[in-house]
Amino acid sequence: MAKRTDITLEHQREFIREDCLRDGIIYEVVELEWNMMQEMREAEGNRLDEAEFESFYQVRYSQHSAMNSDTLGLYKGDLSVATHMDRNFMAEKYAYMKDQTKLPADPMVKSLIEQIVPLMLDSQNKFAAEYPALASLGRAFDPMENVVPIEVYITSELVFRSDTTLQMILRDVRLNPDYIRDIFEVFVSFFGQDSLQKAEVLAASQQMKPCRGATL
Repeated sequence: MAKRTDITLEHQREFIREDCLRDGIIYEVVELEWNMMQEMREAEGNRLDEAEFESFYQVRYSQHSAMNSDTLGLYKGDLSVATHMDRNFMAEKYAYMKDQTKLPADPMVKSLIEQIVPLMLDSQNKFAAEYPALASLGRAFDPMENVVPIEVYITSELVFRSDTTLQMILRDVRLNPDYIRDIFEVFVSFFGQDSLQKAEVLAASQQMKPCRGATL
């Protein structure tokens, strides 16, 4: 696909994808998340280095790429509303990682999360069975560099989203049992890998870096 030149992005860097309008929307989503992450870290007295944006973008782009476009649009709306209400989704995400009792009070949101998480875990387990080395590189860490259980990480990604967006995520995961595989397929492409099989070999030989870190 020919590269579009009519999308203007603030970060004009080679790793930013600009092949279509959807790429521009994902960039806007990631930038909103990045701003929240920076605010959270600054409040903690631990400012992020701008160089970390590349890794953040690669991971967040990969995760959001698995969403259908209407789901992505709803999530962007969640982020925009949160910004105007002084809510910080990244702070809420990490608060849950530290304390799993910090679930949303809304019973509908809780119910949707309870339906989504098992499906995500099934997709994760299916992927891990075929690509164990890559799956191990996808482990998440909290700001204290502790390994976060996959179920906790998956839930942390859902606790701040609106019920409308969660309904669409539930639909997306139900329709796509390979949801997690699709995320990793996009992620390894950032490193020049055109197949998960090749990336698995590199991951097994420790030639690929972890997919997530303490900022993701």
